[in-house]
Amino acid sequence: MKISSEIASLATHAVSGYSLEQRFYCDDAVFAADMEHVIGRKWIVAGHVDRVRKKGDYFLFKVGQESIIIVRSDESTISAFYNVCRHRGSLVCTEPAGRVARFTCGYHAWTYALDGALLAARLMPADFSKKDSGLHRCHARVFYGFIFINLSDQEPADFDAAFADLAPYLDFHGFADAKIAYAQSYPTTANWKLIVENFVECYHCASAHPEFCSMHPPEALVAFGAGPSSGPTDAVEKYLPAVKAWEERAAALGRPIGTVDDGPESSHLRLLLQRTIRDGYETETPDGRPASSLMGKRRQFDQGRMYLSFSPFTQVVATNDFAVLFLFTPRGTMHTDVDLYWLVDGKATDVDVKRMIWGWDETTKQDKRITENNQAGILSTRYQPGRYSEQERRVVTFQQWYLAQFGCALT
Repeated sequence: MKISSEIASLATHAVSGYSLEQRFYCDDAVFAADMEHVIGRKWIVAGHVDRVRKKGDYFLFKVGQESIIIVRSDESTISAFYNVCRHRGSLVCTEPAGRVARFTCGYHAWTYALDGALLAARLMPADFSKKDSGLHRCHARVFYGFIFINLSDQEPADFDAAFADLAPYLDFHGFADAKIAYAQSYPTTANWKLIVENFVECYHCASAHPEFCSMHPPEALVAFGAGPSSGPTDAVEKYLPAVKAWEERAAALGRPIGTVDDGPESSHLRLLLQRTIRDGYETETPDGRPASSLMGKRRQFDQGRMYLSFSPFTQVVATNDFAVLFLFTPRGTMHTDVDLYWLVDGKATDVDVKRMIWGWDETTKQDKRITENNQAGILSTRYQPGRYSEQERRVVTFQQWYLAQFGCALT
């Protein structure tokens, strides 16, 4: 693999246990390398199938400089195409979402079928081939309701090898048949790595997230606030008996039990952690009372929650009655789209949206503020890498994984 010269040079100064050099967070050349070697090679969730339930339904997913059309081509197929007309490169779709019978470019009226084939192109030379001028296809895969795309020019990483073992958990939670109850965007003026680093540590939770902390045992936030290897080892050992006791109760109710804690050598740095929430709470709402009906295959509330990370770009937090899909999508060097989708059971009829979104809406607004402040401070001439706490161990793992995508390592 050809290593980006910018990354290789910067990596020589990266030290394990410290934040990265300034240029990792604000340099255009580094972001270009990120797009080529990391973002463009991973399976990233673009959305949920509930956005494209009927034939002709589409939405645009934007990552970096790319605009991708996600469309239901027929009753059983969801396709992804680059939003680039094969004539002279204009955007084919300009509306963010809709339903169409075909795609027509507004520039010269080239028209494409829902499967990307070119249907009409007026007054072209006799030797022009419509067959060879369809929309460029983007790799796409639907997995338990989540729509994944991959921008790789070549054959992408094997999807089943990366994610198949997560199937029992996704099936239990009913994600394939879930529906979107609410969605909100929180565009953030910060590099994507800062968004991820903030999400994979809970060192800041006590000082920045009162709503989130109110729904969880304090000892759980220290030990497992951002995953199975995010907290100090002594805190993990102290809280582990409580987790084991809850796992036994939850398993008896049919919940599949397991943990995923990928290391820096993995393809997508996945994570899966299940644990209890605050004592007496049934879900993550202001008072712990349900906001919707049980999701998926549950028979009753088990006072637990699941945190699943498909990759640094896609996170899912699921309680018993709703789940939140987090999309962290890099758009520019210091611009990241943060989009949240609240999912409920497909048969849910009475959803208290206000109470359901309360915790993560407030928490994400707070995260937007603190990561934007983090980015602004890093731009200072006085910024230098700072030492991590014992509650930020997962940040180090993320940095090791990130540099490994370039064949580099922390010293």
